Amino acid sequence: MTRTRAPARALAAASLLLLGLAVLSGAATIATTERGLPPRSSELTLSRSAFPNVASRASATWCGTPSEVDARPNAVAGHPVHWVYAIPSDGQDRLASFGSVMQTDAELIDAWWRSQDATRAPRGDLARFSCGLQLDISSVRLPQSGAQLASAETPFDLIVSALVPRGFGSPVTKHVVYYDGPVGDTDICGVGAGSPNGLGIATVNLQSCAGIATSFVAAHELLHAMGAVPNGAPHNCPPPDDGHTCDTPSDVMYPSADETPLSALTLDPGRDDYYGHSGGWTDIQDSRWLVQLDRQAQLALTIAGPGRVVADIPGLDCSQSCSTTWNNGTPLVLTPAPNPGAKLVRWSGGCAGRSQCALTVAQGSAANALFAPVTYRLSVRISGRGAVRSAGSAIACPGRCTAAVVSHAAFRLTATPGKGWRLKSWTGACRGKGRVCTLPMTANTSARAVFVRV
Repeated sequence: MTRTRAPARALAAASLLLLGLAVLSGAATIATTERGLPPRSSELTLSRSAFPNVASRASATWCGTPSEVDARPNAVAGHPVHWVYAIPSDGQDRLASFGSVMQTDAELIDAWWRSQDATRAPRGDLARFSCGLQLDISSVRLPQSGAQLASAETPFDLIVSALVPRGFGSPVTKHVVYYDGPVGDTDICGVGAGSPNGLGIATVNLQSCAGIATSFVAAHELLHAMGAVPNGAPHNCPPPDDGHTCDTPSDVMYPSADETPLSALTLDPGRDDYYGHSGGWTDIQDSRWLVQLDRQAQLALTIAGPGRVVADIPGLDCSQSCSTTWNNGTPLVLTPAPNPGAKLVRWSGGCAGRSQCALTVAQGSAANALFAPVTYRLSVRISGRGAVRSAGSAIACPGRCTAAVVSHAAFRLTATPGKGWRLKSWTGACRGKGRVCTLPMTANTSARAVFVRV
């Protein structure tokens, strides 16, 4: 793990579940860039949301409903970047103001990313609110006081230790946390840590680094949470700034920051360090947390009967037929969830069997799930003298009887005439004159055996 600091400060240790850690400081002691720009402080990256058909606005208004619970299903299918507003236990809740800041930053980052690569956009965790498709922001009051969180240089470890047990530690989700509380070092703009293929958390310290755009801090931290800058990158900075690039100050991953807006920065300008390169090390362009705008594929799911289907990756949670869009080649595990008293009868299409289904989304992908009640009612009547029985004791009718029978399983009835009588015919769900009738039991069913004298 790495933590980048201003040169005048000592390197400090930190940990996050064995994830790499990078901290960017806004200290005025950072060396001036080769262009003579003022010091610029970098921060840890967090995953950004994709906003289909939503134009970036200089100032957006968030109209969501505050809740700690992540709303499901996600409006954009795939590995999400979920946004969190966090305050100390004794902090003032200012989400009414900062929700719009976060929404604005998300749109700015999305537009900036697409300007750098027209085939990619960060996949934000979006929900549908009264004003349209917006960030699904979780509002969390941390268990620690402001004084406790400010006792360390950065509250990152304390924030992570509080969030993970509360459901913000999923390996399929990157979390971007806007922390609105005191910090020990106000030159630390944000902290981020992440595995390229798992858990990643980035924090933006709202009460630090005055004058540094939070959109830049969030974008920088997002990239750290996604795994940038990896070992092996040719322009990876020497310690203590490793985890950043040192070839050009215009790179968003340069280890110092000034008031330069995000729009003036570049995503790996040489395409040779952490994005769109041809090397064997981590390439953020391939990150699961980016929408591959040029490689989208639909999965058509047909559901019949009382049940729902949930995917292991957020974005598919359907109780009726639905169509979802994914990066082409996304592997999914679909789990059937029958309603109480129901069961999964079978999969068809791209799935088979009667349990979970593993498939890879491709053009034209389709799956069908058939649910049904565990049992259906079977009613049997007899005319004349005789009996109708089934294997076991479910049906043993001398006249009229009803039984609950396992659904979607062949059920055999046998008609036995009384002495001096014969089976004339079956009516209802059974047909013909044979003594044996086999029923598929795909619905509530009735049958009648008609016996006549010989």
